[in-house]
This record gives sequence, structure tokens and C-alpha cells, in this order.
Amino acid sequence: MENKKQEKIYLRKDGRYFIKYKKGIKEDGKTDYGFIYAKTEEEVLRKYREILKIEIPIDKTLFSGDIYNWLRSVKISCKKSSYSNYEYMAYAHLIPAFGKYKRKQINKNIVNEFTEKLLSQGLAPKTVKDILIMLQQILKYHNVDISISMPKIPKKEIQILTKEHQLLLEQKLSCSTTEESMGILLCLYTGLRIGELCGLKWEHIDLENNVIRVEKTLIRVKNDNKNIKNKTIVILDEPKSISSIRNIPIPNFLISKLEKLKKGELCFFLTGTEDFIEPRSYTNHYKSIMKSININEYNFHALRHTFATRCIESGCDPKTLSEILGHSNVKITLDRYVHPSFDNKVRLMNSLNPMCNFR
Repeated sequence: MENKKQEKIYLRKDGRYFIKYKKGIKEDGKTDYGFIYAKTEEEVLRKYREILKIEIPIDKTLFSGDIYNWLRSVKISCKKSSYSNYEYMAYAHLIPAFGKYKRKQINKNIVNEFTEKLLSQGLAPKTVKDILIMLQQILKYHNVDISISMPKIPKKEIQILTKEHQLLLEQKLSCSTTEESMGILLCLYTGLRIGELCGLKWEHIDLENNVIRVEKTLIRVKNDNKNIKNKTIVILDEPKSISSIRNIPIPNFLISKLEKLKKGELCFFLTGTEDFIEPRSYTNHYKSIMKSININEYNFHALRHTFATRCIESGCDPKTLSEILGHSNVKITLDRYVHPSFDNKVRLMNSLNPMCNFR
């Protein structure tokens, strides 16, 4: 169904935008209306176009054509998940905002107004920054150099399990022998990301040499298959970067537990079958485990943060930890995952000795 008419966008009292459109005719002859809701005007318009299969016009003489050309140029070299993100940002934000301009008409003031609008609509500063970085890349690809001011991203508080909470969690997990429970323990003592864990097969677990080989990860991407109704699908893909492909030594105390669970090489670790469990579903399992011990404040990624912090507390050097975590450089590890505890700060301060004898 195609409708070239631009439907009016309304603002609800709860801050969401919506479009009311004609879906068809009911059996009683009355008009059947549909409703589309989203947090921003761009998002609700994108959903509307997607449902009605309305293509955004691409004019080669305008910036919409430049965006389209850039997308074509990166599609060959980047991962499917990355391209899916680029395509979404292009059609949801960049083309609606800049598509009717010629590239030479785009200046710093126009970009700043665009930035303020996105932030005022409630988009996270990190999301806005990603959109602006993409815009900058497109402009440079077409030899237009504009200095774009990036929004300041507030530093998020990293979640780390306290030792008391970690003990409670491990005691709970020790009472279970299932793969799903073992997966939580594996993340807590190897630093695996949830996508890497869900994509882990037994062929990548070497119990003779006590090593896990990280080669794949499960990710959710936009669905390009028109025969499938879902807008997104989960695929097994390579990790996010070259450095994420790595070997992780398995702690000795986990070996016997893993040996009891071992299945065929083509089986996924978490399911014991050739079918995977997707990260969303496994996160729900993690939440139910945490809820059963009355701990609700930690997201799944806190297991990775906790692993990194415990490694540093045990004297692990940052370079070794960086390679285990799959980071491209040590700075990422230090900035993101190494968090001195207050107890360590107290020990450091008390280790200082004055040069003279104070009374």
C-alpha cells in the first residue's frame, strides 16, 4: 500500500509523537485507522514510511544523494550490524534533516540547531554524538570539512557487584548444574560479553588446553528479508572488532564443571542444542536469578565490570586484562573497567609515612 500524502504528526500529553493514518475499510464500511507512536518526530515518520512502504526520495543533486552514495560506499567494507545502524541513522535523522540541502549549504549553525533539536527530543548524548560522527564522515567523503561540536557525554557510573553480593550470587549458582546458570558464572570469571556467551559453541571450548576461543557473537540487526515479518533479527556474526577475537584461559575451578556439561561441538553452550538463546531471553534468566536472592540493581554487563575489577585487585597487569577483555588498547581498559575501591584508597593513604616524626 502506498500513500504519498504526508500525514500530520501529533504530540501526545505523555511527550510521544503519533501519526493517525488510514489502514483501509472495515466490514461495516467505516474507515479503519492505524496509529504509530514514537519518542521523536523523525522516528514516528520513519515508522510511518516503513509501514506504508513510502520511499524517501533520493535526489543526486542534493545531500540526500550524498548520504545514499556514502551508505553504498561503506556497505561493502563494514559489518552488517554496523551498516544496519548507519542506515537507521540516515533514514531516521540525517535525510529528514539535511536531505533537501545542497552539501555546500550545510554549515555549523545548521548542524548546531540539528544537535539541539535531537537533545531536546530526549535522545541520549551518546546517540546524538554517533549521528553527528556519521554526518561528519559523509561530509568528509564529499570533501566538505565542517568542525562539528559534539555533545558532552556524562560519565556513567560503572556497576560492580560488591563482594557480599558476588558471594550470594555464587552461592546461588553453586546449587544449580544447568548451562544457563553456568553461563553467568562463566561471564563472572572470564569477562565474556553477553552476545559472545550466547554465540559460544562447544567447538570453541578447549577443555584439554583450558581455553575459550571467542570467534562469534550474537547481535540483533535490521531485517532485510521481506518474507519475515519481524523488523529485526538475531544473527551469529564476528565480534565487534579484530581485538575481540581472542583466547581466554579458563580458571581451573571451572574445568570440572564444564566437563560435566559438555555436548557436541556444534551445540551452543547455553542450550546444549544447535539452537541458540538470544541475549534478551538470557538477560531475563539472569534477572530472575538475581531477583531470587533479592538483588536487583545490577545489569548483566556488571558481571564483566566485576571480573575486570577483581582481576586488577588480584594484581593483574592492565595489558593482560585488556587482551582478555578484547579491547583494542589498554586505555579503554583503564578508563572503563579499572575502578579502585575506597578500601584500596584507604590502604594507599595509610601506607604513606611522614619524613619527620609527628606527635
